[in-house]
Amino acid sequence: MLEQVADSVVRDSSVFPASLLEESVSRMPAPPMDTLTNYIGLVDATPLEGWDFHLTTGILTYMVVFLVLVALLRLQGRGFLSAVYFYFFSRKRDVALISEGTRQNYSFVLLSICLSFSSLAMLIAFMTSDPFVFSDALFYFLIIFGYYIVLLGTVRLLGWTFNSRHCASDIILNLRVSGIVLGLSVSPLVLALFFVKSSAVTTLFHVIFALFVILLIFRFIRLIKILYGYKVSILYMILYLCGLEIVPMLVLYKLLV
Repeated sequence: MLEQVADSVVRDSSVFPASLLEESVSRMPAPPMDTLTNYIGLVDATPLEGWDFHLTTGILTYMVVFLVLVALLRLQGRGFLSAVYFYFFSRKRDVALISEGTRQNYSFVLLSICLSFSSLAMLIAFMTSDPFVFSDALFYFLIIFGYYIVLLGTVRLLGWTFNSRHCASDIILNLRVSGIVLGLSVSPLVLALFFVKSSAVTTLFHVIFALFVILLIFRFIRLIKILYGYKVSILYMILYLCGLEIVPMLVLYKLLV
Protein backbone atom coordinates (compact mmCIF):
# COMPACT_ATOMS: atom_id res chain seq x y z
CA MET A 1 0.00 0.00 0.00
CA LEU A 2 2.76 2.47 0.92
CA GLU A 3 4.69 1.62 -2.23
CA GLN A 4 1.60 2.32 -4.36
CA VAL A 5 1.13 5.75 -2.75
CA ALA A 6 4.80 6.57 -3.12
CA ASP A 7 4.63 5.70 -6.81
CA SER A 8 1.73 8.14 -7.43
CA VAL A 9 1.23 11.89 -7.40
CA VAL A 10 -1.99 13.45 -6.17
CA ARG A 11 -2.95 16.63 -8.06
CA ASP A 12 -6.39 18.30 -8.18
CA SER A 13 -8.03 15.27 -6.56
CA SER A 14 -6.74 13.02 -9.40
CA VAL A 15 -4.09 10.32 -9.22
CA PHE A 16 -1.40 10.25 -11.95
CA PRO A 17 1.39 7.69 -12.11
CA ALA A 18 4.74 9.35 -11.57
CA SER A 19 6.13 7.55 -14.62
CA LEU A 20 3.79 9.49 -16.92
CA LEU A 21 4.95 12.82 -15.51
CA GLU A 22 8.57 11.83 -15.94
CA GLU A 23 7.92 10.84 -19.56
CA SER A 24 6.20 14.15 -20.36
CA VAL A 25 9.06 16.15 -18.92
CA SER A 26 11.67 14.15 -20.78
CA ARG A 27 10.00 15.00 -24.11
CA MET A 28 10.39 18.77 -23.69
CA PRO A 29 12.82 20.12 -26.35
CA ALA A 30 16.15 21.30 -25.02
CA PRO A 31 17.18 24.90 -25.71
CA PRO A 32 19.71 25.46 -28.53
CA MET A 33 23.36 25.27 -27.52
CA ASP A 34 26.21 27.39 -28.80
CA THR A 35 28.81 24.78 -29.78
CA LEU A 36 31.68 27.26 -29.62
CA THR A 37 31.27 28.18 -25.96
CA ASN A 38 29.16 25.21 -24.77
CA TYR A 39 26.74 27.79 -23.40
CA ILE A 40 23.17 26.59 -23.26
CA GLY A 41 20.77 29.33 -24.18
CA LEU A 42 19.24 31.19 -27.12
CA VAL A 43 21.71 31.58 -29.94
CA ASP A 44 21.79 34.99 -31.63
CA ALA A 45 19.90 34.72 -34.92
CA THR A 46 18.28 36.82 -37.60
CA PRO A 47 15.11 38.87 -36.94
CA LEU A 48 13.14 36.29 -38.91
CA GLU A 49 14.08 33.58 -36.39
CA GLY A 50 11.05 32.50 -34.39
CA TRP A 51 8.52 34.34 -36.55
CA ASP A 52 5.55 32.56 -38.04
CA PHE A 53 5.68 30.98 -41.46
CA HIS A 54 3.21 33.38 -43.11
CA LEU A 55 5.15 36.46 -42.03
CA THR A 56 8.43 35.05 -43.31
CA THR A 57 6.79 34.09 -46.59
CA GLY A 58 5.32 37.58 -46.93
CA ILE A 59 8.69 39.25 -46.46
CA LEU A 60 10.34 36.99 -49.00
CA THR A 61 7.49 37.62 -51.45
CA TYR A 62 7.83 41.37 -51.01
CA MET A 63 11.58 41.16 -51.62
CA VAL A 64 11.16 39.10 -54.80
CA VAL A 65 8.43 41.40 -56.20
CA PHE A 66 10.48 44.49 -55.32
CA LEU A 67 13.58 43.18 -57.09
CA VAL A 68 11.58 42.05 -60.13
CA LEU A 69 9.98 45.50 -60.50
CA VAL A 70 13.34 47.22 -60.12
CA ALA A 71 14.81 44.94 -62.80
CA LEU A 72 11.82 45.66 -65.06
CA LEU A 73 12.28 49.38 -64.51
CA ARG A 74 15.97 49.10 -65.24
CA LEU A 75 15.47 47.12 -68.46
CA GLN A 76 12.41 48.84 -69.92
CA GLY A 77 13.26 52.39 -68.91
CA ARG A 78 16.77 52.44 -70.33
CA GLY A 79 18.70 55.30 -68.79
CA PHE A 80 15.81 56.35 -66.56
CA LEU A 81 17.37 55.59 -63.18
CA SER A 82 20.78 56.85 -64.28
CA ALA A 83 19.17 60.14 -65.41
CA VAL A 84 17.37 60.41 -62.07
CA TYR A 85 20.57 60.01 -60.06
CA PHE A 86 22.50 62.25 -62.45
CA TYR A 87 19.97 65.02 -61.95
CA PHE A 88 19.95 64.57 -58.19
CA PHE A 89 23.71 64.86 -57.75
CA SER A 90 24.46 67.14 -60.70
CA ARG A 91 24.32 70.93 -60.85
CA LYS A 92 22.43 70.90 -64.12
CA ARG A 93 18.70 71.56 -64.05
CA ASP A 94 17.57 70.30 -67.45
CA VAL A 95 16.40 66.69 -67.36
CA ALA A 96 13.50 66.38 -69.77
CA LEU A 97 13.24 62.63 -69.33
CA ILE A 98 11.30 62.82 -66.07
CA SER A 99 9.86 66.33 -66.21
CA GLU A 100 7.97 66.05 -69.48
CA GLY A 101 7.47 63.17 -71.85
CA THR A 102 5.28 60.30 -72.91
CA ARG A 103 2.78 58.42 -70.80
CA GLN A 104 5.32 55.63 -70.44
CA ASN A 105 7.77 57.99 -68.75
CA TYR A 106 5.14 58.98 -66.20
CA SER A 107 4.46 55.31 -65.52
CA PHE A 108 8.17 54.88 -64.77
CA VAL A 109 8.00 57.80 -62.36
CA LEU A 110 4.93 56.39 -60.59
CA LEU A 111 6.44 52.91 -60.34
CA SER A 112 9.74 54.29 -59.00
CA ILE A 113 7.99 56.44 -56.41
CA CYS A 114 5.83 53.52 -55.23
CA LEU A 115 8.89 51.29 -54.88
CA SER A 116 10.76 54.03 -53.03
CA PHE A 117 7.92 54.77 -50.62
CA SER A 118 7.31 51.07 -49.99
CA SER A 119 10.90 50.61 -48.80
CA LEU A 120 10.60 53.66 -46.54
CA ALA A 121 7.32 52.31 -45.14
CA MET A 122 8.95 48.94 -44.44
CA LEU A 123 11.77 50.72 -42.63
CA ILE A 124 9.39 52.75 -40.44
CA ALA A 125 7.27 49.68 -39.66
CA PHE A 126 10.37 47.69 -38.75
CA MET A 127 11.50 50.43 -36.36
CA THR A 128 8.12 51.10 -34.72
CA SER A 129 6.44 47.65 -34.68
CA ASP A 130 7.65 44.81 -32.49
CA PRO A 131 7.10 42.30 -33.98
CA PHE A 132 6.93 43.54 -37.57
CA VAL A 133 3.40 43.82 -39.00
CA PHE A 134 2.70 44.18 -42.72
CA SER A 135 -0.49 46.16 -42.13
CA ASP A 136 1.57 48.84 -40.37
CA ALA A 137 3.87 49.07 -43.39
CA LEU A 138 0.86 49.53 -45.66
CA PHE A 139 -0.48 52.21 -43.31
CA TYR A 140 2.81 54.12 -43.38
CA PHE A 141 2.98 53.79 -47.17
CA LEU A 142 -0.43 55.43 -47.50
CA ILE A 143 0.64 58.23 -45.16
CA ILE A 144 3.87 58.90 -47.09
CA PHE A 145 2.14 58.75 -50.45
CA GLY A 146 -0.69 61.01 -49.21
CA TYR A 147 1.80 63.55 -47.88
CA TYR A 148 3.63 63.47 -51.22
CA ILE A 149 0.41 64.16 -53.17
CA VAL A 150 -0.56 67.00 -50.82
CA LEU A 151 2.93 68.49 -51.11
CA LEU A 152 2.85 68.44 -54.91
CA GLY A 153 -0.61 69.98 -54.94
CA THR A 154 0.44 72.71 -52.51
CA VAL A 155 3.49 73.61 -54.59
CA ARG A 156 1.39 73.72 -57.76
CA LEU A 157 -1.16 75.94 -56.03
CA LEU A 158 1.53 78.31 -54.73
CA GLY A 159 3.05 78.54 -58.20
CA TRP A 160 -0.33 79.47 -59.67
CA THR A 161 -1.10 81.95 -56.86
CA PHE A 162 2.20 83.86 -57.11
CA ASN A 163 2.42 83.53 -60.92
CA SER A 164 5.59 81.45 -60.71
CA ARG A 165 4.67 78.26 -62.51
CA HIS A 166 8.15 77.59 -63.84
CA CYS A 167 9.55 77.70 -60.31
CA ALA A 168 6.80 75.36 -59.14
CA SER A 169 7.57 72.93 -61.99
CA ASP A 170 11.26 72.81 -61.05
CA ILE A 171 10.39 72.24 -57.38
CA ILE A 172 8.00 69.43 -58.32
CA LEU A 173 10.71 67.86 -60.48
CA ASN A 174 13.10 68.04 -57.54
CA LEU A 175 10.49 66.42 -55.29
CA ARG A 176 9.96 63.59 -57.77
CA VAL A 177 13.65 62.90 -58.15
CA SER A 178 14.43 63.13 -54.42
CA GLY A 179 11.47 60.89 -53.58
CA ILE A 180 12.79 58.21 -55.92
CA VAL A 181 16.42 58.51 -54.83
CA LEU A 182 15.75 58.49 -51.08
CA GLY A 183 13.84 55.22 -51.03
CA LEU A 184 15.70 53.30 -53.71
CA SER A 185 19.10 54.19 -52.23
CA VAL A 186 18.29 52.75 -48.81
CA SER A 187 16.16 49.84 -50.08
CA PRO A 188 19.03 47.27 -50.14
CA LEU A 189 19.84 48.10 -46.52
CA VAL A 190 16.16 47.95 -45.54
CA LEU A 191 15.81 44.48 -47.06
CA ALA A 192 18.98 43.41 -45.27
CA LEU A 193 17.41 44.30 -41.91
CA PHE A 194 15.27 41.17 -42.07
CA PHE A 195 18.17 38.80 -42.74
CA VAL A 196 21.15 40.03 -40.71
CA LYS A 197 21.87 38.92 -37.16
CA SER A 198 20.17 40.80 -34.36
CA SER A 199 23.49 42.18 -33.15
CA ALA A 200 24.03 43.88 -36.54
CA VAL A 201 20.63 45.58 -36.75
CA THR A 202 21.69 48.63 -34.72
CA THR A 203 24.78 49.17 -36.88
CA LEU A 204 22.68 48.85 -40.01
CA PHE A 205 20.25 51.43 -38.63
CA HIS A 206 23.12 53.89 -38.17
CA VAL A 207 24.28 53.34 -41.76
CA ILE A 208 20.74 53.89 -43.10
CA PHE A 209 20.33 57.03 -41.01
CA ALA A 210 23.68 58.46 -42.17
CA LEU A 211 22.88 57.77 -45.83
CA PHE A 212 19.41 59.26 -45.43
CA VAL A 213 20.82 62.45 -43.90
CA ILE A 214 23.36 62.84 -46.72
CA LEU A 215 20.64 62.47 -49.35
CA LEU A 216 18.43 64.98 -47.53
CA ILE A 217 21.28 67.48 -47.53
CA PHE A 218 21.61 67.14 -51.31
CA ARG A 219 17.84 67.56 -51.63
CA PHE A 220 17.77 70.78 -49.58
CA ILE A 221 20.78 72.22 -51.40
CA ARG A 222 19.11 71.73 -54.80
CA LEU A 223 15.82 73.09 -53.47
CA ILE A 224 17.46 76.24 -52.13
CA LYS A 225 19.29 76.72 -55.43
CA ILE A 226 15.97 76.52 -57.31
CA LEU A 227 14.30 79.04 -55.01
CA TYR A 228 17.30 81.35 -55.10
CA GLY A 229 17.53 81.08 -58.91
CA TYR A 230 13.94 82.32 -59.28
CA LYS A 231 14.61 85.12 -56.76
CA VAL A 232 12.03 83.91 -54.27
CA SER A 233 11.74 86.10 -51.18
CA ILE A 234 13.74 84.93 -48.17
CA LEU A 235 10.57 85.05 -46.05
CA TYR A 236 8.63 82.84 -48.46
CA MET A 237 11.61 80.52 -48.73
CA ILE A 238 11.77 80.09 -44.95
CA LEU A 239 8.01 79.57 -44.70
CA TYR A 240 8.09 76.91 -47.38
CA LEU A 241 11.08 75.05 -45.93
CA CYS A 242 9.74 75.14 -42.38
CA GLY A 243 6.09 74.39 -43.17
CA LEU A 244 6.39 71.75 -45.89
CA GLU A 245 9.86 70.26 -45.51
CA ILE A 246 11.30 70.52 -42.00
CA VAL A 247 8.14 70.06 -39.90
CA PRO A 248 7.19 66.70 -41.53
CA MET A 249 10.76 65.49 -40.96
CA LEU A 250 10.54 66.44 -37.29
CA VAL A 251 7.22 64.62 -36.96
CA LEU A 252 8.76 61.52 -38.55
CA TYR A 253 11.77 61.73 -36.24
CA LYS A 254 9.48 62.06 -33.22
CA LEU A 255 7.50 59.03 -34.39
CA LEU A 256 10.61 56.90 -34.70
CA VAL A 257 12.21 58.08 -31.46
